[in-house]
Amino acid sequence: MGKGSAMRFQLIAFDLDGTVLRDDKTISPRTLGSLKAAASLGIRVVPATGRVAKMVPDELLQLPGTRYVLTSNGASVVDLKNRSVVYSRPMALDASLRIVRFFASGGFFVEAYCGGVSYADAAALPALRGAGLPDRFFRYIDASQTFVGSLPDFLERKGAPLEKVNVPYVPALEKERLAREVLAMGPYSVTSSGSVNLEINDAEASKGDGLLHLCHILGIEPGRVAAFGDGDNDRSMLRFAGLGIAMGNAEPGLFRQADYVTSTNEEDGVAQAIEKLILSPER
Repeated sequence: MGKGSAMRFQLIAFDLDGTVLRDDKTISPRTLGSLKAAASLGIRVVPATGRVAKMVPDELLQLPGTRYVLTSNGASVVDLKNRSVVYSRPMALDASLRIVRFFASGGFFVEAYCGGVSYADAAALPALRGAGLPDRFFRYIDASQTFVGSLPDFLERKGAPLEKVNVPYVPALEKERLAREVLAMGPYSVTSSGSVNLEINDAEASKGDGLLHLCHILGIEPGRVAAFGDGDNDRSMLRFAGLGIAMGNAEPGLFRQADYVTSTNEEDGVAQAIEKLILSPER
């Protein structure tokens, strides 16, 4: 905590699910207010998510300090003002198709992130509905996906490499095996943002990598950055930042990467840390 209290911050990067968002996917007034207060001091506030840009909540996109968004686990950094991508690190086309075919052939529901859009195979959805997942899981899928026919065939015709492949539901007993098999197939990064999913990116893509390149563009030193996260895909971002903050609900392995552990996402953990470490006049 000492290295946070002595510095002036220029950028706050934060994960969404399990971090600024509560379990019901809403953001509390206190957390939103703390981000607005930071933005009023000229601090850039940067959502850093595994999602595509269109699934970042409007309340966060409309914050005065929000111009840039790290999407697809940092594989695409979007400038909202200019509607452009300022940095990207997609998978190669053949590597993209190999991963999609691998999971699709195993009967998994697959989401393919490309150009800020998430594509999924409509025919694979009924089997997923039989997995006993909660209604909110499917509401998010219905809102976030552009459904196509055969996903591998669609992507091959499109001819564009993917930012990320997300498998939103993998049975717990299969996650470790599937992750090993993916890593054995080529230069990939395999992470999770929750207990039931797998996220596949290029081996060099990460939130930390996206944040590094954004800070280079903006002329911001890592020591002037605070970052919040709760999941495996936040690990690189917390390592990069001058002040890495893990949520109280984070997976245990993330605590070792953090400079500070705050309260949970249900207890306004982001707001508590911003108020104490960034907004407090004692810093």
